[in-house]
Amino acid sequence: MRFCLLLLFFAASFSGFSQEIKKKYLGVYTGEIPSYALELGEEVFQVQSAPIELHLQPEGILAEKIAGKELKGSYQFTKEDKNGIYFEAKLDGQFIPENYVLYKKDKRLERKGIYPQPDVFLKKI
Repeated sequence: MRFCLLLLFFAASFSGFSQEIKKKYLGVYTGEIPSYALELGEEVFQVQSAPIELHLQPEGILAEKIAGKELKGSYQFTKEDKNGIYFEAKLDGQFIPENYVLYKKDKRLERKGIYPQPDVFLKKI
């Protein structure tokens, strides 16, 4: 009996991590990263604004295109509530994962910028 209960617990815990975004939220989201200042030592560089496009695909796959440079990777859920879906993306060639919030009501995606990049809101097209 204990073995069956333990097996059921592990099966339920693994199925919780295999969520997928509903089909109505998948697709292409676009926006623009605003310009910002990058301080390196005593020098300050001004980074120009850049267009950003994000393709959310089924089975945890995404593609991010910033100023013509495309990176692909995978995403996984971190949290979901009645207002939004929070997930983390690991892109190929990046060591720091990116965080996103998908607001269900607006079908709007917020990309949490990695410092010093500012946060940006993307609209579904």
